[in-house]
Amino acid sequence: MLGYGVMTKEINDELINPPTHILLQSACGGFAASVASFLRQYWGDQTPRVVIVESELASCLYESAKANEVKRVKIKEETIMTGLSCGEVSEIAWQILTEEANDFVTIPDKIVPPTVQLLAHPNGDDPLIEAGESAVAGLAVIISAGKQPDLKTKLGLDENSRVLLIGSEGVTDREIFNKIMKGDKNVGQTCSRFSS
Repeated sequence: MLGYGVMTKEINDELINPPTHILLQSACGGFAASVASFLRQYWGDQTPRVVIVESELASCLYESAKANEVKRVKIKEETIMTGLSCGEVSEIAWQILTEEANDFVTIPDKIVPPTVQLLAHPNGDDPLIEAGESAVAGLAVIISAGKQPDLKTKLGLDENSRVLLIGSEGVTDREIFNKIMKGDKNVGQTCSRFSS
């Protein structure tokens, strides 16, 4: 978790104004807890709203947030976001996230491929980004919020929002990436569950 602090410091040093929101993909919670705690140390009272994003197939943090205690989930089916496939919460991370996380969102696998495709086929002058499946979870929620007014409202997103996303991985499995690139770009993009 300390190693993520270097990355977070570099991000903070580049920002002129604090973000209003940060969406953090998460498995056991280590990455999210580290980033959230370093944001709190850096921005203090201006810390962004922290939104935790998990696969609906491996939602140990979401279930823990709902129960207000650490919950373990049994993974019955693997998610395409293999980096987020975790059924057990890190105790250290949970202690931080209970203080710092504002929202928990789960996403279905079907919204991941279109998000990966979007980054690999950018519009206008946007840079081409080859992202891994786990890296796009936060972006998938932002896209979903644009199509789901109730989710947008629940997350407190509006025209003044400054959203920070961290792409945590590049292409980790070229075969899966190539299959995604050949797939249907019109898969529905909606989030499945939300908890504050």
